[in-house]
Amino acid sequence: MKELVLLVLCGSLAFHASGAQTSGDANSRFRIRQDSDVLHVEPAPHDGSGQTKAYRYFDDVKDAGIVFRKRALPKEGAIGMHVLGHDEVYYVLSGRAELTVDDQQRTLQPSTAVYMSKGANVGIRQAGDDDLVLIVAYPAPK
Repeated sequence: MKELVLLVLCGSLAFHASGAQTSGDANSRFRIRQDSDVLHVEPAPHDGSGQTKAYRYFDDVKDAGIVFRKRALPKEGAIGMHVLGHDEVYYVLSGRAELTVDDQQRTLQPSTAVYMSKGANVGIRQAGDDDLVLIVAYPAPK
C-alpha cells in the first residue's frame, strides 16, 4: 500500500513539474511557468527595433509585487530609450548587448547584471551575431 501511495504522489509531482499544471489554483502560494506557455512575439518596446520574443511569466498573477520577464532581441533588435519610472535590473543570459544609461554606453556579455535606478534614461540593443537574451525584473505597477 505504501508503494502505491508513493507512486501516486510521484506521478502527481511529475505532472505538476512537467508544466501540465502551469497556473496553480487560486490559493496556491507559488506558480510555475514554462517558456512555451508565456511566449509573445511582439515589437520591441519603447519604440525599439525588430520583432522580439517576450516571455511574460507572471503577468496573470493578481497583486504581484514584481514583474519578471525574459526578452530575446534578434540581430539589430533594440529596446528604445526610455526613462525608468522605477528601479530595474537587466541580466544577460546570452548574446552581447550595447547598453546606454543616460549618456554612458557599456558593452554587456552573458552572466552580467545591471541595476538601474528610477529616473535613468535607458536603452539596450543587440550586438554581435547571436540573439540577445535578457531577464528583466522591476516592481509591479501600483
